[in-house]
Amino acid sequence: MQWYGRIPRLLALLALFLQTFALSACGRSEPEMLHIGVVNLSPRLAAVLDGFKAGMGELGYVEGVNVAYFYDGPAASIAALDDKVQSLLNADVDLIVAISTPAAQAAHRLAQDSDTPVVFGPVTDPVAAGVVASVPHPGGVATGVRLGVESEVERLEWLLQVDEYIQRIYIPYNPDDASAVSSVTAVSAAAAKLGRVVILREAHTDEEIAAAIANVPEDVDAILLPQDSLVAARIDDFAAVAINRQLPLSTPTDEQVERGALISYSFRLHELGAQMARLAGQILQGTSPADLPVETAHFFLTVNLQTAAAINVEIPDIVLQSADRLIR
Repeated sequence: MQWYGRIPRLLALLALFLQTFALSACGRSEPEMLHIGVVNLSPRLAAVLDGFKAGMGELGYVEGVNVAYFYDGPAASIAALDDKVQSLLNADVDLIVAISTPAAQAAHRLAQDSDTPVVFGPVTDPVAAGVVASVPHPGGVATGVRLGVESEVERLEWLLQVDEYIQRIYIPYNPDDASAVSSVTAVSAAAAKLGRVVILREAHTDEEIAAAIANVPEDVDAILLPQDSLVAARIDDFAAVAINRQLPLSTPTDEQVERGALISYSFRLHELGAQMARLAGQILQGTSPADLPVETAHFFLTVNLQTAAAINVEIPDIVLQSADRLIR
């Protein structure tokens, strides 16, 4: 980063220093501490929180100086999210960061009466999930960063660019996860228009996900994982079975491509967290989340050339030239 790229952060830190100095001169030793609660479903989304904290730091909200985060790790299940959110509300936090669609749903539902603002992400379709009234006008206590079902259709199209002979696509998913349902609905409709067949496998629990991994149908040509926190937690196992079966595996994050999937058209966790922080900054400055349009994440095409070699797939030039990142 050039030196002038650091100017916003330096100015924010200078403002914080001057605020602290002024308060000290008035007999007050430190600025008021802001309390931010975090609720998350998947350990695979930890980088979202890292990006959020970094983005907040750029805005002058520095952890341990004028911000304290309330977070005791990912929830064990979707059912456990309500208790997590309620404990944050009981602690009277100033803002809730909800990571994943189920977390956003729980935070939105429980925060209504308290008027505690919620910033969410990543959420595939926050309108379908019931978290906002609309993308341009959320209309409630929550706003955040969406993925959009359009990106899932584009991800399917990139998978077919890798191998135009793919006809039957295996998609395991948790029907209790609204993001997964939105993803599967969009991909299924697009696949039908393209003359492809989607083989769906519902899995509500980790045990059922394990069964979905152990019983990949013999006649499928590829595996596509939807935006699904439960499925994402087993990426290493999905990558292993895909390589063993010589099947292209498409995933919703490039971090999963790093772990052995073939291709993703995806957001980047850290950058999405920083995008959420910019929305949080506006809320903390007085803008109502009801009036802050939901933003769309930025997407990048990533290809793992090591995995391509392992499954004997030759990546077409058009994909290689379009890729934002090649893992060699």
